[in-house]
Amino acid sequence: MIVPLSPTLRPGLRVIRAAIVGLGCALALPLPESPASAAPPRFTVTRQTLTELAPVFGTVEGVRTLPARARISGTVARIDVKDGDHVTAGQTLATIADSTLLTRQTTLDAQVKGARAQLAEAQLDFSRTQRLVGQGAVSRASFDQARSVLRVAESTLAATLAQRDTITKQIDQGAVRAPHAGLVLHTPIAAGSVLMPGDVVAELAQAPFRVRLAVPERDTRFVHVGALIRVDGAELGAAPTLFGTIDEIKPGISDGRLIAYATVPNLPDRFVGIRVEAWLPAQEHQAIVIPVSFILTLSGSDYARVRQNDGTVIEVPIQRGAARPTPTMPDGIEVLSGLSTGEVLVPPPATP
Repeated sequence: MIVPLSPTLRPGLRVIRAAIVGLGCALALPLPESPASAAPPRFTVTRQTLTELAPVFGTVEGVRTLPARARISGTVARIDVKDGDHVTAGQTLATIADSTLLTRQTTLDAQVKGARAQLAEAQLDFSRTQRLVGQGAVSRASFDQARSVLRVAESTLAATLAQRDTITKQIDQGAVRAPHAGLVLHTPIAAGSVLMPGDVVAELAQAPFRVRLAVPERDTRFVHVGALIRVDGAELGAAPTLFGTIDEIKPGISDGRLIAYATVPNLPDRFVGIRVEAWLPAQEHQAIVIPVSFILTLSGSDYARVRQNDGTVIEVPIQRGAARPTPTMPDGIEVLSGLSTGEVLVPPPATP
């Protein structure tokens, strides 16, 4: 039996019916699609020419090492640098004070004041005499005498100023300045030390810094200007591998070693004379090099994931060779067997 609703319940029923319809519509809305995942990186296998590297030892050095010397004798009043500081060309390293020069400078300052007072008085007398001689009140001889006194006062002031400038320049020479920009290696003096002209105040290694290579005589045929070298930067606290170029070769061979210099960008310059391991280009051969991130290691064996023409991926066992870092592939690894030219590699799946 159907019971009719009372008029008071009909508005509430309409509200409930609208809510149910709205809920059904909401459930029927399509869910947002997840964004497509980015395509994994790929690497195409190619055979390239590799250069075998001959290991040598190098030393970090400045372009040259020059001393900063005292130009006058005196006592070291102040030292402005310490070992290991980087300095610019012309920067004051220490100040040498000569008590005799300072005393003479004080005396000449007093003489300059006196000469200026005499010149002012002579100028006043000359002006007065010049006015009176025009009026016929004084003789021509008095005018000539006043003019001579003025000229003598001017000469005296000029000579005194010249002497004071000379002393000032000598005092300025007590400031020992860096002859070039670089690194302070050693300061063999202390405040209060007595120095003579020519005594060493500081030893400086001139920037920029380079790697000095001692190449064995058997490898000299591989050394030429512009050759690319590799330096173990981990020993210097820098990037694991640094690359540079040879820009200077000494023609003489001493003790079976050829000396060459290489410029290495981003070479740390905290220590001068530190030894580093470097590699020089030698023999060449053809090889396959891939990034180490494309190698999958399982249970001590190495595999490469090769993409097939139908899109499937298979794991191919490979034989890993030596590390072959290059400026364009810092994590390069040589593959001795297992891969062929033209194959497309995909990286291993990320470990959760």
